[in-house]
Amino acid sequence: MIRKLALAAAIGLVALPGLAQSASEKAAMVQAIAAAGCRVTAQNNASVLATAGLSEDAAAAVVQSLLNSGEAVIQNGDLVLKTGACS
Repeated sequence: MIRKLALAAAIGLVALPGLAQSASEKAAMVQAIAAAGCRVTAQNNASVLATAGLSEDAAAAVVQSLLNSGEAVIQNGDLVLKTGACS
């Protein structure tokens, strides 16, 4: 799921207006990505989502927020966190 989001965002197709995330959802996703080495790849995307404990919709909103704020970027098709322990 995250890989799909990362690939879609990389080509500018992600648009999730109206989806909001809570601070706790964002913190859970950031912590899960940091625990995975600050990068979400095709190989670890399912475990990152499971670790975060979020629904796909909640994860999509968090990822979009991270990308919009510059706290994450897409590099070579992977989602790379640039905040917190990953800065």
